[in-house]
Amino acid sequence: MKGHAHHRNTHIYFCRNVITNPGLAAAMANLSLMEGVHVEPVPCGGRIDPRYILKAFEGDAHGVALITCPVTHCRMLEGNLRAIHRIGLVREFLAESGLDPDSVKVFVPDNSDDSAIRNSIADAGRFAAALTVPAKEVAQQ
Repeated sequence: MKGHAHHRNTHIYFCRNVITNPGLAAAMANLSLMEGVHVEPVPCGGRIDPRYILKAFEGDAHGVALITCPVTHCRMLEGNLRAIHRIGLVREFLAESGLDPDSVKVFVPDNSDDSAIRNSIADAGRFAAALTVPAKEVAQQ
């Protein structure tokens, strides 16, 4: 049940350029089958605006993950490096606001092998599954 007080909702954004074949697309689609997980492609992980991530928290998100292109294999040159920086800014803002900075995370595959990308997808799924206390409730505790 979406929005239920004990139900966790995680938004997982992923760079469209990281999904290069049907096998990886299927792995990403499996994330969307997880209860409480919303999966959405973005044109480039480095172009995601921190305000967009914060807007997810204003809505129903208790956690946000971003999967980028592999290290040194970004099709937009340094989009994955910009994504890491922007997620860092969001984490700082959450901490300053009394929210849990660990409720947002970026996943960057080690290399461009399908197995490394699958590992990042799986890590994002484990991140979503591990979120048990919404960031909004951490501030109230």
